[in-house]
Amino acid sequence: MRFARLIATLLLSSCASAPGQRAGTAAPRPPPSASAHAAEPRDPPSRLLASESPESRLLRAMLASVEAARGLQATNPVPGAFLKRSELIARVKEHVSRELPPKAIHNEGLALMLFGFVPTAFDYEAAEYQLLEDQLAGYYEPSDRTMYMASDLDQQEATATLAHELVHALQDQRWDLEARSKYRAGDGDRSEAVSALAEGDATSAMFDVMIARVAPGQGKTAPDIPDSTFVEQIRDGMSHGPAAAAPHIMRSSLAAPYIYGTLFVNLLRRRGGWSAVDQAWDDAPTTSEQILHADKWLAHEPPMLVPAPTFGSLGQGWTVADEDSEGELGARLAFEEWMDPSTAAETSDGWGGDRAVLLSDGERSAFAWRLRFDPGKTQDERAARAFAFLARAFNKKLGPAQASDHVFACHERDDRGPVALAQVGPDIVLTLGPAWTTTARWKSAGTCALARKWTREIAARD
Repeated sequence: MRFARLIATLLLSSCASAPGQRAGTAAPRPPPSASAHAAEPRDPPSRLLASESPESRLLRAMLASVEAARGLQATNPVPGAFLKRSELIARVKEHVSRELPPKAIHNEGLALMLFGFVPTAFDYEAAEYQLLEDQLAGYYEPSDRTMYMASDLDQQEATATLAHELVHALQDQRWDLEARSKYRAGDGDRSEAVSALAEGDATSAMFDVMIARVAPGQGKTAPDIPDSTFVEQIRDGMSHGPAAAAPHIMRSSLAAPYIYGTLFVNLLRRRGGWSAVDQAWDDAPTTSEQILHADKWLAHEPPMLVPAPTFGSLGQGWTVADEDSEGELGARLAFEEWMDPSTAAETSDGWGGDRAVLLSDGERSAFAWRLRFDPGKTQDERAARAFAFLARAFNKKLGPAQASDHVFACHERDDRGPVALAQVGPDIVLTLGPAWTTTARWKSAGTCALARKWTREIAARD
């Protein structure tokens, strides 16, 4: 599911001018065992800049600036192609269709509909591509080692895009991005973690290049920008212009790797400079929790193993359409749809592991999510806190619960089926549906009584 991040995590895309004015994301992969792999030929791009064109000279000059800012030397030149925006998005669509299973985007949109984050009558795939087209300034394509950029950018946007994408090129030459950008079913949180590292690295270095151009000789770098200022800049950029029309979950998911990846990278730079970031590439974070809490990356804290929710209570004919881990970042983004960002961060803090399933029986759909929290001062303190915050948010968003006690709350929904929340020791269980989802108008196919039975079934499996 990955909460509106599938297309984004396949692209090493750029922020132009400033993060949030144009955005995209990218998912990388583990360092190769030998650098020789980076020298293997890949498919050449369809249209490259002439070697002595003004654009080509600009690209070479910017690569030198990026090498100096990032502290990495290019091992090969980076070819570039400037495309019309329609051509750029066409390449993106081709890339996505090649890398993703046919049903992946549909399943992601279906899950968001069951949550209530997007309307049921909503062309999710078209909206994803429209958001990317509105925001995409360019992207680095690891498969042919080429930087593609929109030809309609102003000077500042073009400079920022070049800087950002050329950092991705340096990452690729040293750590081999192509293998890391491959879609791996069920491994969403790991993919999101390295995506955040890639985008945070590129954004932080891009800011260094831009700061040096507007304030030369002052020695300021990206880590000198207050975190709150940086976050506000990205969020504000995603809340204005064409992007503002997209559902909030899509905008926040698209911006998330830039926000949290850059905060992670800037923290490492304050502690140990770019060499600390290089160490993060050599020993990459494995969960978004490690991105949000750098000390957990340093401690190599692994995720807890959480069993996938079962669904026998729903009856015969149900199958798993998708299964994944949403991670602490996925939990925070989901919780932000129900509460303010600071409360969502507090609610998701202490995430230890999770597993979610999207279910289908052909005409009906349902979703179940089991989150496990680290122990608090008392054994189940964090899970109890999360339950209390979520139950209160659901009451505010959906009205009074139709069924509730101190560890269970359920709200009936006429179109999407019941949404139920339960605390079971250190775990939170969330179920959505079932609902009839193949008709023009969705209709509930469940009750709170069924939801209670289902949450108990899930909790019974250790």
